[in-house]
Amino acid sequence: MCYATAAYGGIVTAPAIPEWYASLTKPSFNPPDWLFAPVWSVLYTLLAISIWLATEFQQTGTNDAARKPAKTSLQITFVILLFLNGIWSWAFFGQQNPTLGLVVLIILLALSFFTFRLFYRAQIFAAWLYLPYLLWVSFAAILNVSIVVLN
Repeated sequence: MCYATAAYGGIVTAPAIPEWYASLTKPSFNPPDWLFAPVWSVLYTLLAISIWLATEFQQTGTNDAARKPAKTSLQITFVILLFLNGIWSWAFFGQQNPTLGLVVLIILLALSFFTFRLFYRAQIFAAWLYLPYLLWVSFAAILNVSIVVLN
């Protein structure tokens, strides 16, 4: 699912880069365009490993009956997180609407913090692998706000 989301994001994003995105005024701290694809590739790989660890190797000291609801809620939350990631690509790049993208990103950011908490409770190492994604989404929110303000 992580790579399907990445593929969808790439399909929606790529056509907007050469003209529309290039024409936007961006903040001085905006990374170069070529950096986004490799960063997202690494992040989606870390996400895949994180969800696998968090659902298959939960902390010891909990019994199966107590783990199952946590595992299910983590999986559902994770699917919603990936869905919102795709929606952000559609809103920002597909619709060429940074303001709509920002609305989606605020929801995504809130869910990202909640997901980190679920990962942390389920499997600490999974949470550490998830942390770069959380930091990148936070940075993306700052970029998105800056683009809305500058344009």
